[in-house]
Amino acid sequence: MRPHIEFIQAQLLPWRRIGQGAARPDAEYKFLSRDPETGACSALIRYPAGWRREGDHRIVADEEFYVLDGRLTVDGDDYEHDHYGFIPARHGGNDMAAPNGAVVLTFFNREPELYRGEEPPQTESIHIDALHMPWDMTLNDPKLAHLGISRKDLRTDAETGERTFLSMILPHSEPPGKEGPQEHHPIVEEAYTISGSLTGPHGTMEPGSYFWRPPGMPHGPFGTRWGCVCLIRFVGGRHVNVWSEGKAPFDFEAPFDPVLPDELSAFAYAPWQPPPRY
Repeated sequence: MRPHIEFIQAQLLPWRRIGQGAARPDAEYKFLSRDPETGACSALIRYPAGWRREGDHRIVADEEFYVLDGRLTVDGDDYEHDHYGFIPARHGGNDMAAPNGAVVLTFFNREPELYRGEEPPQTESIHIDALHMPWDMTLNDPKLAHLGISRKDLRTDAETGERTFLSMILPHSEPPGKEGPQEHHPIVEEAYTISGSLTGPHGTMEPGSYFWRPPGMPHGPFGTRWGCVCLIRFVGGRHVNVWSEGKAPFDFEAPFDPVLPDELSAFAYAPWQPPPRY
């Protein structure tokens, strides 16, 4: 089981090289979170310019990814920046390449080991040009109305209800009266901030921030001065909001106060400072 992480700036984590014999040799990665029992993980993977893996690259895990920068080519299919992909276990087998390099937010549902069998994949791959998708502006939960949330749904598992989507929050969003109810979910929620910033009880998440929130963890209320776009995943079942009866305070000046496991605890004392705005 993965520990509660809320939140870590990915910029603080070191890049590590992937060795030979692995699924992505000579690329680099940063673990955002990892299940030590199954090997399921969320990571940033950085492919250097000219990187290529020829031949059979099938793995035993489902691979879900969002291209943050550059271009990744998988079996002749080009995933540009702001493209989303889902490649089911055992799918593919020709080649992968990053001609000019790429940085890819990547999720594996188990240890991404190479697959050497002949069993076909059970589902089809997904490729979405998220940059040119329209935003769904019909979210109507009154407790979230102050955020003006819009979404781009990228994937929903028909059997489990697990979801992946982009969430956009409008600028100048603040809870009425600087307080609001907290919510929790009966399943895991994880998120990576792509742009903008979002402030909550643990401080302000800037681009590159990441959290893994186990089931039942109260969170919020949230607000943002200049808007925010996050990639959010609900893992382990269907997304349900459960609201508290009482209210919690909101403050744009909330200090960095993370919840981190032992292996990340040192970062609680060295918060990442974003580049100056002027």
